[in-house]
Amino acid sequence: MNYRITEVNDWVIVHPSGKAQNNEPLRVKYLFHRWLNQKGIRVIVDLKEISQFGVWEMGLLTSFKKELDQRAGILLLCSLSPCLRGYFQNDRFAEQFEIYRDLECAMEGERN
Repeated sequence: MNYRITEVNDWVIVHPSGKAQNNEPLRVKYLFHRWLNQKGIRVIVDLKEISQFGVWEMGLLTSFKKELDQRAGILLLCSLSPCLRGYFQNDRFAEQFEIYRDLECAMEGERN
């Protein structure tokens, strides 16, 4: 998986693309080490460029959320495709994540 990371108005915006590999949670810890050391970090993961979603991608998100929860951080998801939105609505993980329509809504806290 590839990651494009930007910082905007005290938010770390993550744009993943491609497909997750089986070692993705370890890569995330390494790639985001700089931010994961900050208490109260605020992260938005923009999922509009995800090519597919399965076990490894879900593992990536839950691992990332666990890291942020340990640091009193915030993790928001946005820009889910209709198929991906259905996955979250029908899955037991849906209640763990705050989901927003798009990046702007996530930054402003406007839930769907």
